[in-house]
Amino acid sequence: MSRLPDFLIIGAMKAGTSSLYRDLLTNPAVFFPADKEPGNLTDDRVLTEVGRREYERLFRGASEGQICGEASTTYTKEPDLSGAATRAREVLGPNAKIVYLVREPVGRIISQHYHEYREGLVGENIDEEVRRHGRYVATSSYAMQVTPWIEAFGADRVEMFLFETYVGDRVATVEAVSRFIGAPPRGELVDPDGRYNRGEEAAVPTGFWQAFYQNTFYRRLLRPLLPLDTRAFLRNLVAPKPPPRPAPPSRTTIEHLLEKLSDDSARLASLMGRSAPPWRPEDALKHAREAKGR
Repeated sequence: MSRLPDFLIIGAMKAGTSSLYRDLLTNPAVFFPADKEPGNLTDDRVLTEVGRREYERLFRGASEGQICGEASTTYTKEPDLSGAATRAREVLGPNAKIVYLVREPVGRIISQHYHEYREGLVGENIDEEVRRHGRYVATSSYAMQVTPWIEAFGADRVEMFLFETYVGDRVATVEAVSRFIGAPPRGELVDPDGRYNRGEEAAVPTGFWQAFYQNTFYRRLLRPLLPLDTRAFLRNLVAPKPPPRPAPPSRTTIEHLLEKLSDDSARLASLMGRSAPPWRPEDALKHAREAKGR
């Protein structure tokens, strides 16, 4: 019997999705593909017969009693990658559950910049890069990103969780997510001290190996077959140590980002049933100071 996801973790990028993926994997009632971020729903190919079969193959290892999920942060990268929610509704039907992790937006932007700086995609100066590339603000515009999913599946099937709450109590958050997706909570299986996908420790391939990891053969055919730990081990074998963190954003840049995000943060508060956003402006300054001290 072919299977497709019962739930999706849609992001946000650098908001704990890798850790949540690994924590949920400890639950024998939950099945994920070996590839943590397949991203099939970002492309109209998934709407074709061939593309749907490719997507279904990711879940052929699931047993009948397991709940299937996948985690792709590319699903909340509007406007660069658009239409994922509409495709998900068409492919998965109306009953899928949607999990969205959100993080204090400036702290998330700092992590995204370092990730992209390590990959050689942007320069070292975050003050310049966040003004040059709209994706930093867009990815932290959580209300804008989640609205298409609410429109596609309904507010009762979309649940948002705070990264800060997750970090503060891994077990309780994983159990809450488990209940939402319909899996029996197994918090006793979660390692509350486990650390996954930390930017400072992640290997960054260069040259030939960078081209190999970006090759269609690897991404579409080989990567889905390799467990997460195996991929991390292989990357560490061939990649040099990542560079130190760049300087954090200036106070002027932080104020610029908060101003750009203010309307979206107010809409997010409304979507979450809050009277105010879950983060204060001083939280952004705190995260910048913490980044400077690393």
